[in-house]
Amino acid sequence: MNTKQHFEEAYRTLERTEVAVLRNIPDYNPVYGIDIVSKYLTVIICHSGSARLLYDMQEVHFTANSIAIILPDHIMRPLESSPDYRVTFIIHSNAFSEELKTKRLTHDYDKFHLHPACQMTKGDMELFLKALDVFEHLCQTSLQRYHLRHEMLIEQSNVMTEMINACRRETDNDAPALSRNQMVFQEFSNRLAAHYREQHEVAFYAEKAHLTTRHFSVVIKEVVGLSASDYIEQYLVTQAKNLLSSRPDLSVQQISYHLGFAESPSFCRFFKRLIGITPNEFRQTILPAKTQ
Repeated sequence: MNTKQHFEEAYRTLERTEVAVLRNIPDYNPVYGIDIVSKYLTVIICHSGSARLLYDMQEVHFTANSIAIILPDHIMRPLESSPDYRVTFIIHSNAFSEELKTKRLTHDYDKFHLHPACQMTKGDMELFLKALDVFEHLCQTSLQRYHLRHEMLIEQSNVMTEMINACRRETDNDAPALSRNQMVFQEFSNRLAAHYREQHEVAFYAEKAHLTTRHFSVVIKEVVGLSASDYIEQYLVTQAKNLLSSRPDLSVQQISYHLGFAESPSFCRFFKRLIGITPNEFRQTILPAKTQ
């Protein structure tokens, strides 16, 4: 089974298994320069090599002994990686990650938004991987053996998260404090990930930030180089491309409604204005490549 098949199998069974661990991926080779939006909370562990990517339009460097927490519905664009780049993925189902958030024991995932990667020492990473061994064992064990399998997964996830948080607290002491504008952008991108289906207008997000629409757009542009309206459009078109390529069972009309467009023609005009081709033309170009 190749890497692509491993990921497809993990996503297909995720709601049943709750969590999937994909170990030591040596040939994870995404299409560089293309935006990716994951629907799932994903922890990525870098064992060796390095990679460079954009996370919500801001550059991140990922190196050996780093751990990154990628939040659902945020934009990631791989730029390049070294030949020896090897990573492990921990993918959480939506129900499982929501339960983790409600527990709120030691979790504070939002602080990974602007700085998703945390650097560990070699010793800390070795301890974390031992904890991951237990976690993966639980993932692969049935309820017949461990009747409290779900509760054990939650507790072990808390153990691993606290190990990440401990390293994060140490590195945060040396990290510069977020500027006011960065904080505004962090809140904006989190709100957009939560409300993009029903709110496309800058005014909604500006009001939540207690800023005028004009001032809000200036702040967002200072942080990511795009106005707030351009950022929303880029986010929506990335979500559209992701659905068109990964959900052949959905019609263009269904995708347009999913993204909050009142009618399919307006969505098609929007997509063509940004991409240069219609949603159906995009789907025809991408789906054959995915099935090869």
